[in-house]
Amino acid sequence: MALLVRVGFLVLFLATADAFRPHQGHHALQTRPYSSAATSSTALPVTIYGHPGSRSPLVNWACFELGVDFTMGNLQQNPHPFGQLPCLTDDNDVVVFESGAILQYLHQKFAAMSPAAAAAVTAWIVWANASLDPICFLETPEGKVYDTGLRKPNKRINRLEEILQANQKNSGTMWLVPDAGFSCADVAVSSYLLYTLQFFPTVLHDMSQWPTVQSYMQACAERPNYAKAFGGDVQEFLVEKLQNAPGDKKKLFGMF
Repeated sequence: MALLVRVGFLVLFLATADAFRPHQGHHALQTRPYSSAATSSTALPVTIYGHPGSRSPLVNWACFELGVDFTMGNLQQNPHPFGQLPCLTDDNDVVVFESGAILQYLHQKFAAMSPAAAAAVTAWIVWANASLDPICFLETPEGKVYDTGLRKPNKRINRLEEILQANQKNSGTMWLVPDAGFSCADVAVSSYLLYTLQFFPTVLHDMSQWPTVQSYMQACAERPNYAKAFGGDVQEFLVEKLQNAPGDKKKLFGMF
């Protein structure tokens, strides 16, 4: 049953990505209780309009990591100008759409860190959307995902491997911005990498050239808040795949 749920989720995500449009008759999809905060009867300032079949779970993940209380909005009242998901509203008439922009908003409002660390987190969020996404998901001219670019050598992923290794060596952590700890930078980058593994499980054989990236993916997927946002079945599937991935990653997990 878990496999059927996961396959259904992937088909929906591949067909929609950030462009999920709820059918007017899908009343069962109007709310998604992710936590006690998400089901509160009192309206909270932060409202997320999303669905597990879109990229909105990564927004929920960021909120959980930041300790931000939120509620899930009625999709029939989604204020996204193009009717897509995810979208976020906040007090003072704030409306933010596109997953990367939402992560930046949450990071800027709720994460306390130095200006240098904050700027680095912002840069990684933009990199994930502008550079990593097109590597992870190869599309036809019509915008349909048909494969992943992680099956072949890639200079950007080579560099990501080097950065993660350097962070571990110099700071004792593999997170992208060591001074920030686990941050929205990691939510953005690891979400795309982990989405790729969900869609193309056999890609791990090709990713054995990047063992530190695989270790990073596993460390992110094992976080309790990842399961809260994406579901325990998804977490279990990913962690099992990564634990059994080709390559020697044991030496990389001492700090986790």
